[in-house]
Amino acid sequence: MPEGALLVCAATAAELAHAAPGLVSEDGLRELTPVPVRLKGRPALFCVTGVGPVNAALAMGFCFGLTSGSGGEAGQPAGGGLRIGAVLNVGLAGAFDLAATPLRALCLVEEEIWPEYGLNDGTSVTARAFSYPLWRKADGAPEDVYDRVRLAPAEALGAREPAPGAFLPRRSLTVAGVSASFARAREMANRHRAELENMEGFAVAYACARAGVPCVEVRAVSNKVGPRAADEKDFPGALAALAGVLPALGLA
Repeated sequence: MPEGALLVCAATAAELAHAAPGLVSEDGLRELTPVPVRLKGRPALFCVTGVGPVNAALAMGFCFGLTSGSGGEAGQPAGGGLRIGAVLNVGLAGAFDLAATPLRALCLVEEEIWPEYGLNDGTSVTARAFSYPLWRKADGAPEDVYDRVRLAPAEALGAREPAPGAFLPRRSLTVAGVSASFARAREMANRHRAELENMEGFAVAYACARAGVPCVEVRAVSNKVGPRAADEKDFPGALAALAGVLPALGLA
């Protein structure tokens, strides 16, 4: 099991409370106010990030700074304080194809993509046509980070390997503007080969990569991306499905 506390984060109090019934309550959660709990004897922090990539990035910086102290490295303890050893990001997401990724399914995100970073030629954005990567890795490490971050497998949380079929492995886009047209949804899915769309995942995963902390992300499918009929969305059902995340990961 990784040393240090597990940070469990979600965009909203409703998502976090549904993912941890009996541990935290929606009324007791506030943005940027980590709540200490214990998961099977392990120290953990539960934090509401707020909606969107900017809020998510701000929250991750706050949480890593809170546990590092002045002058420390992200994720490292400050004067005997907590150290973040791993991050679990949970929440809802839209699916581009409900036949392949149905409503209420729990998805383990393998890669996060930010489709809005790079050179915009008026029709599309190409990350590697831009001269500046988000993060230019040093010391002979793998390639620079532009618009994609790989996430850690579930076992990185140190509990147990999920049962076969517990999660669908998927690739996800992080956007600041939710796709609300058929054309936009089709272009995003085809261009980036993504199955899901969310609003925080890339920011959380990127912050963890910079901090050297493993990040695991699980999303419950709440809706079809783009315009949808009444039977192509189920937000209450997806919230309820989040209750299965911690047990499937061996953390409850």
